[in-house]
Formats: sequence, C-alpha cells, structure tokens
Amino acid sequence: MARYQILYWEYIPLGVKATDVNGTVRENLPARFQEAVENASSQGGHSSAAAYTSMFKWGKEEEREGAAREVATAIVQELDAIWNEEEARKKYQEAA
Repeated sequence: MARYQILYWEYIPLGVKATDVNGTVRENLPARFQEAVENASSQGGHSSAAAYTSMFKWGKEEEREGAAREVATAIVQELDAIWNEEEARKKYQEAA
C-alpha cells in the first residue's frame, strides 16, 4: 500500500509523490503540463516569483495498492491519458 499526492499549479497537475515503507518516490508529468503552467501563468498575469510560487499546492493524500514507484508511475500515466486543459480550466474557473 502506498500513499500519494498530486502537486498542482492552480488546476494543472505537475507531479506525483508516493510513499510506502521503503520511502518516497517523486515523478513529474510530461513537459506539456509545464507548458500549460507557463501559458496559464502568463495569461493570468503572474509576473512575480511570489505570485507564481503561491499557486502551487498539494492535493489530498490518498492510498492505492502497490509499491510507491508503481503507484507514482500509474498516477502519472492516468493523468497524462485523461488531461484536457480546456476542460480543467473551465472547472477551475467555475469553482473559483
């Protein structure tokens, strides 16, 4: 069993942290997620480093069967497969 969290910049996932009895593993999402952050940041006018960094947050901690590395890899693959930037932006704006 592993515990995991997703790192977000506003509504955009960037990475996954998973922990089990053997330690913690971190995996980044593909480059297109960082590109989405850069686009959203420039569109949102986050010109200062403080404004930019204040937008990072960890999602809630969840559990999943498997070793930390397996869980982190699976979560990254799942997020990559389902990610739709326009849809995520709309949901985020509706919630704000």
